[in-house]
Amino acid sequence: MEPRNVIPDRIADTLQRFPPFSMLPREDVRRLAEQATVRILVAGDLVWMQGERPGDQLLFLARGRVEYHWDHDGVSELVDVRDVGDLLGLTALIEDAPFRVTARVVEDSLFYCLPWTPLQQLIDTHDAARHYTRRHLFWATRVGGHVELPESLAAGHSGSILQAHLDGARRIQPRDPERLLACPPHTPIREAARLMVERRLPSILVVDDQRCPLGIVTNSNLVSRVIVGGLDKELPVQEIMSHPVVTVSAGSSSTAALLVMLRARIGQVCVTEDGTPDTPALDVCSEKDLLAHSGHHPAGLLRQIRQTSSTVRFRELCDEIEAIARSYLEAGVSGIFLGQICAELYDELVNRLIALAREKLRAEGIDLPDIPWAWMAVGSDGRREQILRTDMDNAMIFAASGSPEVDEKNRAALVRFGATVVEMMVACGFTRCQGGVMASNPRWVRTGDEWRREIRALADHQDGEQLLRAVILLDLRHVAGDRELCERFRAEMLRFVASSPTLLRRLAELVVDTPPPLNFWGRFVIEKRGGRESGFDIKSRALSPLRDAARLFALKYGLTRRYSTGGRWEDIRRTQPRHAEMAGLARDGYDLLLRVRTLHGLRRGDSGRFIDIAALSKLERSQLANVFDVLRMVQNAVRLEFQLDLRR
Repeated sequence: MEPRNVIPDRIADTLQRFPPFSMLPREDVRRLAEQATVRILVAGDLVWMQGERPGDQLLFLARGRVEYHWDHDGVSELVDVRDVGDLLGLTALIEDAPFRVTARVVEDSLFYCLPWTPLQQLIDTHDAARHYTRRHLFWATRVGGHVELPESLAAGHSGSILQAHLDGARRIQPRDPERLLACPPHTPIREAARLMVERRLPSILVVDDQRCPLGIVTNSNLVSRVIVGGLDKELPVQEIMSHPVVTVSAGSSSTAALLVMLRARIGQVCVTEDGTPDTPALDVCSEKDLLAHSGHHPAGLLRQIRQTSSTVRFRELCDEIEAIARSYLEAGVSGIFLGQICAELYDELVNRLIALAREKLRAEGIDLPDIPWAWMAVGSDGRREQILRTDMDNAMIFAASGSPEVDEKNRAALVRFGATVVEMMVACGFTRCQGGVMASNPRWVRTGDEWRREIRALADHQDGEQLLRAVILLDLRHVAGDRELCERFRAEMLRFVASSPTLLRRLAELVVDTPPPLNFWGRFVIEKRGGRESGFDIKSRALSPLRDAARLFALKYGLTRRYSTGGRWEDIRRTQPRHAEMAGLARDGYDLLLRVRTLHGLRRGDSGRFIDIAALSKLERSQLANVFDVLRMVQNAVRLEFQLDLRR
């Protein structure tokens, strides 16, 4: 029996410890290792020079350290550091282009030189490896390279049974067209009701001659308008139909359709050919049609929240929300999308707690003042990004009476009311905000006039604390109470800040003054608290600058429709061609950071802010490093856009 060559085995064993080789079949990696050669360089040697063309081999760094230096404008800038397990020359090979940097060995290094053609074929036929190499290209943004938008991290590729369920089984497939119950707008109400009873369906779609949806008649319409309202049953259905109809396209995500239904508080959606009311209707789907037949689902939790009165049960439901969130995140679902779902559930919870708090105070003989008021979510909750029950952020706004004495009396009543709601939220498992950003704090319960004066004063003062307070407020979102009062203040506030070059510049400085996530040697900066290492601060060093930059660009370009960081980056990508590539990368990067932080928090039972780098896989560390390249690109764009000193 011919002895086996142990050298390829050792190379294969080393390769399979790191991505993308860990994502490839063992035998394929073994065959690749058989074709590998070994190269040794000592400190000071050059691996390649900027401008040289790549050969036909990809370098895998098995031992040592290599620096990338970018020569431009007469200077040589250190732009990256390669460590054990990294791939060298990948970008140049994929793009078939000259090296953009000079690679210099700083510690004696051992390389495995792998044949590029068979490796590329392997990567192209394995999704996980292909996605990894695409994300690996992010580093090129440091040296002005073009970077294509990566494929979504969350769509279309199933990492588990749950993800397969979300991506496959939860796609809306229209049923037999004969099942669709529809009628023209002139059909008598009596006849429409007869058809609904005959077919045992809760609704009938009203369509035009081309079967395009005009409206929908539900059991609720019949009860409220005909039985209770006394309308003539011979009137046409167009007199009582609900319109416009909420529509989705065939093949769209049923989870997304459920989210639409949660927001609109409706019981069904209409499926059309292209997702608009301008094409023929194919089906009508209710919550029951869309819900999975096993396990919990956000829509089911929503109904339970509406029916519950016990804080013990509320806490159990919140525990279930976090359990679902963990399952979704581990399956690869977008953190931004999951934040939207959790926001709907937590908003419903707060509305229910507000109703119960009013009942509790009323039973004690205390009524709220008869004035317009609104409960507002601010900070991460306002951005629809609060998945964990940590650090609640809320505030209130109420209408001024014209009398300072009356305003103080109203404030005291609302603060007591807010404190009752906050106590209930604490009982549900939410953590009090350490900074006091709560509706139980008089500083966060103010009249519209008081809020406006505070925002306008920012233009004339350099108070850092007031600026940070304003930053929290810039993300406000209506949750309960008088929507018009809240939305009017939000519009005025955003308009004022957007029109103030001084404020925009100060907000820009917050973005670029964030310390870099990696130190000079390319290693994660580890925070120390109380003399002990506490981990990498993913919030302040990564999430915050991307979040603040999205808000800043949205203000500058008048993009105030969206609340979430992901939504803001998407609007920037869609409307600002000059920043489109950056915005797409920033959105995907923010999504990854949000997922990493939330998953760590759920697994450890804390906020997830401080990440244990040692607990991350090589792939996760590489993904984070790629996002930091995007962060650097965003900070440079802010410096140029707002004419800040490039040395900041």
